[in-house]
Amino acid sequence: MKYLSIELSEIAVRFVSVDDNKMSQHDFLFSDTKDNRYKDQLLDFLAQTGFDKQDFDECTICWSSFRSTCVPTNIFSETKPQTVFKLCFGEEIPAAHIDYNRIPEQGIVNVYEIPLWVKSFFVATYPRSIIQHEGSHFMRGIFSSPVFQLTITLVVHHNYFLLVIAKDNKLQFYSMFDYMVTDDIIYYMMFTLNQKNYLKEQATIQICQGVGASSGTVDEIKQKAEKLQDLKETKISINPDFITHSQKLCV
Repeated sequence: MKYLSIELSEIAVRFVSVDDNKMSQHDFLFSDTKDNRYKDQLLDFLAQTGFDKQDFDECTICWSSFRSTCVPTNIFSETKPQTVFKLCFGEEIPAAHIDYNRIPEQGIVNVYEIPLWVKSFFVATYPRSIIQHEGSHFMRGIFSSPVFQLTITLVVHHNYFLLVIAKDNKLQFYSMFDYMVTDDIIYYMMFTLNQKNYLKEQATIQICQGVGASSGTVDEIKQKAEKLQDLKETKISINPDFITHSQKLCV
């Protein structure tokens, strides 16, 4: 089976082709981030890499955006995605720019912002593709096997990161944070762990490099985390393929 995993943000795209467990990866940074310029850049990228001439049995698209929030399913069923979005982010945007993914395993719904060009381009290019938010993919990946021990996942992007905390087979925390330097990421993570009284617990931390992020940034976070006394019993690792593996759970 030939499978295509696409990771996408407003600044970059990553295509990962998986054929008989052989992986081929191609990354591209957008030079123009105006909505009407993404299509031409993507078409050029597909032509240069030869993806425009390939057929895939399955395709998933992992969209990353800063504005994403999780709400319980029972609350979501009593309201609308636009209302949830405005309540969380204080801004009313067109309904067409808001989407959501249900995570039935956790009884939650991920509500997020997604620009129209993403769906208009990829639905036309890969009609059978499944488009979901990055956070939805990660939660499915994290809970694809039992999670009893405290598990912390960091997904690092160019100027923001996603922090997901799981324990006792439940989602304990999900949020996005802005950052300027890696010390900001360490601070927000440690502050959250302290607020939830998790600092002294045995845990694992996995760090993932989001599309468009620097591998040097990910390495620096790992090195700084390993020096913290409060994390001396914590297993810290970089997981380069977790996004691709998590996407496959949605097909």
